[in-house]
Amino acid sequence: MQPLPAQARAPFLDALRRLALVGILAVNLELLAGVGMYAALHGVSSGYTLGREILAFFFSGKFYTIFSILFGLGLALQYRRFSEAGLDALGLLRRRLGWLLGLGALHGVFLFEGDILATYALVGLFALRYLKQPPPPGLAVGFLGGGYGIYLVIVWLTRNTEVWSGLYSNEIFRTGSYWAVTSERLFNWLGGTLAGTLIQGVELLGLFVLGMYLAPRWQALGPATLWRVVAVGLLIGVPANLYNAAHPDLQPLRGLGGLAFALVYMALFRLLWPRLGWLHNLQYAGRMPLSNYLLQSLVMSTVFYGYGLGLYGQVNPLWFPALAVGFVAFQTALSRWWLARFGQGPLERLWRSFTYRSGPLA
Repeated sequence: MQPLPAQARAPFLDALRRLALVGILAVNLELLAGVGMYAALHGVSSGYTLGREILAFFFSGKFYTIFSILFGLGLALQYRRFSEAGLDALGLLRRRLGWLLGLGALHGVFLFEGDILATYALVGLFALRYLKQPPPPGLAVGFLGGGYGIYLVIVWLTRNTEVWSGLYSNEIFRTGSYWAVTSERLFNWLGGTLAGTLIQGVELLGLFVLGMYLAPRWQALGPATLWRVVAVGLLIGVPANLYNAAHPDLQPLRGLGGLAFALVYMALFRLLWPRLGWLHNLQYAGRMPLSNYLLQSLVMSTVFYGYGLGLYGQVNPLWFPALAVGFVAFQTALSRWWLARFGQGPLERLWRSFTYRSGPLA
């Protein structure tokens, strides 16, 4: 089966996918750049506090939510495409998710311990059962409510411990060799994947199901509906995210505030899409999200960890959004150049060859 040609893709979805990775990178920099270590080395300045509050209010919980909805939407679109071609749709999707799990393990151990690919793969394998029949919206709401409840319980149980702030501070990442850091990454990735799947899995399942529900409907959503989404999202999201910004390490309402603002961002991006001509270039980076996601981890871990440039704990979090935007702008130009010559991202091509059990050039 041939890759979906560029003219048959939805540029808006590709651009939105890449926009989500901008915010994901900004939040991941809290781990990659060591915000806890920065506070330990330089103190808690007003700039540091403002940076953490900006990340909590505008970024944290919002962009992985967008990416998760798009992940579920993508599963539904792939299932329909495979089925229409007379292929074993569920079998192919299981194989894709199996390879994603393996790639997530490599990513988490050798590049970035905050990997979420493995969790996506594990939850995605469970979510496949909802592809045969369009899931009702109430199913997504039920999973999301359960997921947010689980998270609130975990936050309450650990509110007086160092579990959360300890995630952001580790001397090994600042001074250790590559193999010392990799050993630490292995331990953190195993624990993080297990905990992430247990704590975040129900929420992610709800987001995947929401994406599956939207798959046949998103193009039919008109301006009136989208503006209502913006209004309700702001009504819920502003107070929830103000509370999260006041508790940037715990963010007890992260899920609710994240979903509210994620829907606002998605709706506004859709409403303004015809006027955002310069942002349409994001579609090129969005066509190779896996390659760009891992490139982010490769470059940023090399810049910040001790075996590279050693900037761990040296950059104020106030700079994280600007760093994310700048790096994604570079990736967008690089992606456009690459796709013009090769048609697919390198990891997307490899992933495809694994899925269809064919040669790397198939």
